[in-house]
Amino acid sequence: MRTIPGPYSFCTGQNVELDDDLYRIGTVASLTEISVERLRAWERRYGLQPAHRSGKTRFYNLEQVGRLKKIKRLIDNGHPISSLVSLTDEQLNERLVVQRNLAIKPASAGLIGPNLLVLEQQQDHTSRIDVRARWANMDAFMSDQSAADTLDVIVVQLPVLLSQHIEKIAKFQPKSRIVAIYQFATAKHIAATQELGVPTLNWPTSWQEIEHACATTAGMPLRAARTAARRFTDEELIAIAASSDDQSNCPQHLVELISSLNAFADYSLEYAEESVATALYQRVHTDTTQARAQLELALEVLVEADQLLARPN
Repeated sequence: MRTIPGPYSFCTGQNVELDDDLYRIGTVASLTEISVERLRAWERRYGLQPAHRSGKTRFYNLEQVGRLKKIKRLIDNGHPISSLVSLTDEQLNERLVVQRNLAIKPASAGLIGPNLLVLEQQQDHTSRIDVRARWANMDAFMSDQSAADTLDVIVVQLPVLLSQHIEKIAKFQPKSRIVAIYQFATAKHIAATQELGVPTLNWPTSWQEIEHACATTAGMPLRAARTAARRFTDEELIAIAASSDDQSNCPQHLVELISSLNAFADYSLEYAEESVATALYQRVHTDTTQARAQLELALEVLVEADQLLARPN
């Protein structure tokens, strides 16, 4: 055994004892199905450093590879990476047990793309997917939403993996999970899509892989929604409430509501870090910030109207 000095790279705060079984980052990417670019991003953002470096080459040990596999499985089931990086192996195992014990039900699915429709026709049975809607392409999907409201998941085949297509589907069907199957994509495209919480598969793929990606966990749907950024700082909200001459006091009431939603968004995100139902509270956090964003738009309109009335004729 040999010891690499320094803190344990996966947040245990201990030195790393390693044998000679070290894996280059490219091999780790193949073993864990986590892209090299994503591993490097996690290293920069969350301190998930390799066990050893030789120049610019990163090496991971067997324990780290196993840990990354667990993290990948949880991420695929809706857990954000930010909620996993500081967990011990025991805590990761507990979340995996909870995940397995949740009732699994066949997903009601919609398929978008010619290759997907052909692949479906070649299957004898689809026990994990209940296909209820089919569209030849994105244009057909956008023009026909009659069957989409009841779908747990929408599988879309994209020639080029662009996040704007994912966001367009999410805008029309915010309650449906999305699985993206791409033919061509850069590492940047893949990372952007995965940041939306959308599983990706590279075409050609098997029907079994599609079924696995589509299988929904009861009560924990994934959504391609982004946390809305704040339009006003706390200082700006205080200034608006203090300076408004609106006799209805609507700006002051909106400031109070927005401040409450900001506090609740922080609370739900904090609880998501501790709860086994991380995906659920991450969704609560996202929806809260979206609601706050709508109120901020209303406040912005009132502020602009207030400023116009205050101008001298």
